[in-house]
Amino acid sequence: MKPQNTATIDSSRIHREFFTVRASETAPNERIHLSALARLFQEVAGNNAKKLSFDIKDIQNQNISWILHRLQIQIKRLPKWRENIEIRTWPALGDSLKAIRNYEVWDTKNNLIVKSISYWMIIDLDSRKPKRIPKDILNRRFPERPHALEPTNSRLQAFNPSEAEQEIRMQSYAYHLDMNNHINNTHYIDWMLEILRSKQRQNLHWFDLVFLNELGSYIPLRVQGKDDRIQLLNTDLKVIALAQWF
Repeated sequence: MKPQNTATIDSSRIHREFFTVRASETAPNERIHLSALARLFQEVAGNNAKKLSFDIKDIQNQNISWILHRLQIQIKRLPKWRENIEIRTWPALGDSLKAIRNYEVWDTKNNLIVKSISYWMIIDLDSRKPKRIPKDILNRRFPERPHALEPTNSRLQAFNPSEAEQEIRMQSYAYHLDMNNHINNTHYIDWMLEILRSKQRQNLHWFDLVFLNELGSYIPLRVQGKDDRIQLLNTDLKVIALAQWF
């Protein structure tokens, strides 16, 4: 099954791509996995950044790279197997340390079914520490368009591991690594949602995920849940990521 995938940029510099949901991307209810949708977000973000000349390859010659810091997704409904969807994305400036990217998912009846906002940071590839966004990016003109979701400075709070109501064990492997030589953000979604019951995953309306630390391969992990919060920890009980859902 070949996905439809074309891209355009309209006069407002909104990047659009069209996809057909593939069988390999769907859950037992024939709806797309949230991680698979996040992979499409990652794809269109990279394609748009490339057209604007600030994607990962464009900035790696400065020994820096983009990393995802936070991803918030609001779901009216998830698209189903073989459904044609349009994903729209556009960048915006947050501040000198974070850039914002917006996403919208539209169906063929012109219904907006998913809205998302992501927060990106620049890291030094040697120290792996955050750096200020380069001036040539900060000085660019970005689309004057409202955000898909209202940006937030709120923080998610970790809970004491001893207070966890549920815990499962996971493991990272080499095939989880991406071009930044760390675990790709979409795998965090799979691991963290695994702690929810099937019905909870299928009826998800909101997912807010904050990435706190990078992960390498072959690392044992713990996924813990308490109320509407999920946290991912390593064997030293260091919190790697936090999420909130409903």
